[in-house]
Amino acid sequence: MSITSLPFFVFFALSLALYYLLPKRCQWGVLLGCSLVFFGLSSPAYTVVYLALGVIATALCARGIARARENGSSGRARAALAVGLAVDLGLLAVLKYTGFFLGNVNRVGGWTGLWGPLPVPDLLAPLGISFYTLQSVGYLLDAYWDICPIQPSVWKTALFVGYYPQLTSGPIARYRDMHERLYAPHGFDSRRVAFGLQRMLWGIFKKLVISARAGVVANTVFADPAAHPGFLVWIGAALFTLQLYTDFSGCMDIVLGISECYGIPLPENFRTPFFSRSVQEFWQRWHITLGAWLKDYLLYPLMRSRPFAGLTRWLREHVGKKAARQLPSLLGMLCVWLLIGLWHGGSWKYILGMGLWFWGMIAAAQVLAPVFRKCIRLLKIRTDAFSWHLFQSLRVFVLVVVGNVFFRADSLSQALGFLRAGLLPRNPEIFFDGSLYALGLDRPDFLLLMACILLLVGVSAVQERGSVREQIARQNLVFRWLIWFGLLFGVLVLGQYGPGYDPAAFIYGQF
Repeated sequence: MSITSLPFFVFFALSLALYYLLPKRCQWGVLLGCSLVFFGLSSPAYTVVYLALGVIATALCARGIARARENGSSGRARAALAVGLAVDLGLLAVLKYTGFFLGNVNRVGGWTGLWGPLPVPDLLAPLGISFYTLQSVGYLLDAYWDICPIQPSVWKTALFVGYYPQLTSGPIARYRDMHERLYAPHGFDSRRVAFGLQRMLWGIFKKLVISARAGVVANTVFADPAAHPGFLVWIGAALFTLQLYTDFSGCMDIVLGISECYGIPLPENFRTPFFSRSVQEFWQRWHITLGAWLKDYLLYPLMRSRPFAGLTRWLREHVGKKAARQLPSLLGMLCVWLLIGLWHGGSWKYILGMGLWFWGMIAAAQVLAPVFRKCIRLLKIRTDAFSWHLFQSLRVFVLVVVGNVFFRADSLSQALGFLRAGLLPRNPEIFFDGSLYALGLDRPDFLLLMACILLLVGVSAVQERGSVREQIARQNLVFRWLIWFGLLFGVLVLGQYGPGYDPAAFIYGQF
């Protein structure tokens, strides 16, 4: 069941009515029941077994950690943690990466002739497994480090792990931030519900009006890049990047708006990423909860580990203090970025094309920072000028577009072929001869897409200064209603656009 479908809106309205009409002590139970229904309607029924195994293991192992801590047994606490991590991460690895692993084993066997092809099972992972697994792992690690309370109830743990708005595409929340919000009673607040519905409406507009149209052009170009060389390739790649952003951030707006209606704030996952001035800043503004999770639970523990401490000491003694500061950090980031690539999917196009590409851009920026600063001084560039900030943001956008070619392509070789098609020939005449209107959108719809992108940029600029909804709420009644009814009209008239377009298919839903 898609969160942009009519059945979902009916489901959400009924759940909201039950949530506020039933006694407040029942509210968390209503959310748990709704989560089970949503999961059952959105994923094959048997996959609930995988979710249940993860929930039970997480709840029991967290309780085991608490008991071991009370008894002063660090060994038992480590054992409980190890079991919980093994179950949660094992389920993720088996269900999501078995095909990738066996495919590479078969490829090596074919190259060497040492063994024949192994059968590759067709395993179907449950909805949102990559998101809720990281959430469960974070809870277990926080419990082990004694920085969050332990939830004794398996059913309440199930609500934390499988809270239905997050199942589609996150965000990845922390139990220490969520436990009071999820289980506490919430009275009806008309302003809060109105704000939640407004955010949902903006997310639906981004998904069904902007992302849908951008996807039509991107799909046309990526289907046959050889027939769309030069600038046409880059237009397709740029519009795919905007499709991905409006699809994912639109989903987050809907999800956060839904949860806001229940009185349960979720962590923000985007903060106007295309205003970033470096690739590193871009990833601090894009999929914020994934980046924060990887820093807290992978990068920082890795940097504090015994091997990295030994490497730092050796570098300090034999190479110098600068290398001792920089090289372990770059190596730690490499591990993180390779894992980010793998998290996105079992394919080398993600691991090398996304993980290695973005790590390389961030590493190059850090290593060459003194050279860049010297060039800026020599060229007497005013770094506080708008023109310089615009150049930096455009530079980041281009680098992100290149990385997203690997995200969108079907394979690593196809991505490289796509980039080759973009190098030659140069064809600036496409901007004047009508070629842009042969990419799946006619002239009116293409111009409408451009207008919507400008609207998106304007709203993002306002977001940089604070909440857009708060600023609209301070306006006169007629102006407020013109904005929200205009947005609703845009969704109803312009939404769900394109031949063969499926509004149920969120790009990040596959993760």
